[in-house]
Amino acid sequence: MIFSQQGARQVFDNARNVVSAAGLNASQAVLSQSYLRSETLVSTTVTSYHMPILVNDNQNGANTSFNTSQLLALQDAFVVSGIYIGFGNPSSNTDATFIPRTYPSAINCGGTQAAATAMQTLYNGNLTLSVNNRTILTSFPITNCYYVPQTQGLATQSSPGATPWVQIDQNDGYASATVPIEPNIVLIGSKNNVLSIQLPAAIATAPSAYARIIVIFTGILMQNVTPVR
Repeated sequence: MIFSQQGARQVFDNARNVVSAAGLNASQAVLSQSYLRSETLVSTTVTSYHMPILVNDNQNGANTSFNTSQLLALQDAFVVSGIYIGFGNPSSNTDATFIPRTYPSAINCGGTQAAATAMQTLYNGNLTLSVNNRTILTSFPITNCYYVPQTQGLATQSSPGATPWVQIDQNDGYASATVPIEPNIVLIGSKNNVLSIQLPAAIATAPSAYARIIVIFTGILMQNVTPVR
């Protein structure tokens, strides 16, 4: 997904139009570039994942909202212009230092090739989204978000006469694995939004007990446009 000033302006203009078409009044709303980030723990026993969108979604229990999540307030709406789907492997449920990954490897999957191979299952799955009982995205292929960089991370190495150093992945955070969505999608905080991921099989080996599937929507946030106050 290539970022440009012109592209950002088009997304902004589209956001006003699609929100108005959805029956919301955007004339007094505060519009800003923003994101939503939904996370849930990797399971070795399930093939269907519910990904929370709204701040009051508690379907996943304690796994609903992490400190790195960013969910939609009931009084707001969000116009989606891009989708990222990947995974993370934090060291705890409150770790804020981990980076979302665009592909699995032994390095980013706890040091084991078995977990890296198992996480490839994610990229053979699909994502579905419905808003107010209407299906908006049907079987969006997660493989669209699979990105292996030209330069990949290696284990800690030592150069002659120097302290150890770590080679990390080449990765452009905005462009590498975020897929543009046209037409733009409107998520409305006052409506029923259901986001789910379907896998062809369970992920046989999780990178760790804290590993998560991550969905990030980029786009335009519209504050205080729904009937909820």
